[in-house]
Amino acid sequence: MGSMKTLRVSSIVVSAVLLMSCGADSQDSEATSIATVAPNGEVITIQVLDNSYRPSDYEIKAGTEVVFENRGRNDHNILPDSIKDDAGLTALLASDMSPASWGIESSAFTPGDSFTHLFNVPGVYKFYCSIHGAPGAGMYGTLTVS
Repeated sequence: MGSMKTLRVSSIVVSAVLLMSCGADSQDSEATSIATVAPNGEVITIQVLDNSYRPSDYEIKAGTEVVFENRGRNDHNILPDSIKDDAGLTALLASDMSPASWGIESSAFTPGDSFTHLFNVPGVYKFYCSIHGAPGAGMYGTLTVS
């Protein structure tokens, strides 16, 4: 049992390293088209409860890190409004390095899990859980980044 846990952690570390190395290559070529803001040291937490985000609407400064904590009893996902489901998010994250490419699939966001994202480009980020909502209805939220 101990070796399974170690294996899982190792694969997560390897995945993170691979994602970081891929991201660095793509970001260099896009650095001129998207103005990003350096991390400002601020961190906010959004609670992901069963059927709601608390708070569901939040205004932050660019460079703020947002921690989404699954405090419910169910699996959830966090999808940008433009994405239909977990498979769509997987495809987006694999192909798009823009600020619109963020979120977490339900298989990786079970009760007790957390997901952190640095919002470093101003804009309005609308998101929802496709299991318990739809864009603009049910379990959804908006982050306004200035």
